[in-house]
Amino acid sequence: MSIYLDTLVIINAYITLLTLSLTSKLSHQYSSPVRMAIGAFIGGFSALIIIIPVSIWVVFLKILSFVLIIAAVFLRKGMSKSRFLIICAEFLGVNIVFGGAVYLLQSLVGSDIIYINNASFYFDISLGTLIFFTAVIYVLTVIISGFLERKADRSHAYRVMFTSGGNNYSFDGVADTGNTVTDLFTGKRVIICTGSDEKPSLERFSAVPYSTIDGEGILYAYSPDELYIEDETGRRITVNALLAFTDSGERRAVFNPAILYE
Repeated sequence: MSIYLDTLVIINAYITLLTLSLTSKLSHQYSSPVRMAIGAFIGGFSALIIIIPVSIWVVFLKILSFVLIIAAVFLRKGMSKSRFLIICAEFLGVNIVFGGAVYLLQSLVGSDIIYINNASFYFDISLGTLIFFTAVIYVLTVIISGFLERKADRSHAYRVMFTSGGNNYSFDGVADTGNTVTDLFTGKRVIICTGSDEKPSLERFSAVPYSTIDGEGILYAYSPDELYIEDETGRRITVNALLAFTDSGERRAVFNPAILYE
């Protein structure tokens, strides 16, 4: 089989992006599209190891690329070593499952369009076929995410906690699918904090329109330094969302449960 290096890099960048996306959902650790693209770029070029004869250097290069991918995508300032290792283990698990599925497919079909060496994959398939499978995987991911979202019970006790300007803030959290407020520019969901005169100074904010049965208006939302949601078991989930504040109502933070699985 002839291996075209450009196709090899593109396919493995795509596979890396897919496994990173699944890892992000599994670990509830969000990463920006830019960092995901950087991780996919590293994964794509690390696939060039496929042409190197098996040796101890291959093992070293695979481990190095693995760590670089996780660090580029998920490592954040203040992240504990245990958290980083857990994400590494989840990424490894996703890749093992994916690799096992590819091996199984190869053994069942007996096709020569799949070439595997040094834990890298080469698929001798057309771009159209690759796009088709991408669409199928995307649909399956959306279905799984929707299922997980429905599991979020609003009767659960949540705490929404965030850091801004070196100060820590905490609100009782309420999961409500009725909160569909989203920033039009970034696509991020907005957590609405109500009934509080204690709020950080907003130096950089976005004007976000909203509508309710009582009328329409504008919220001013911003991105804190750190933002996570804690459930009644003490599990903390880092979320990627904006915060907006209103003085009316009781003190609480209303969020769409979908952000727990994005």
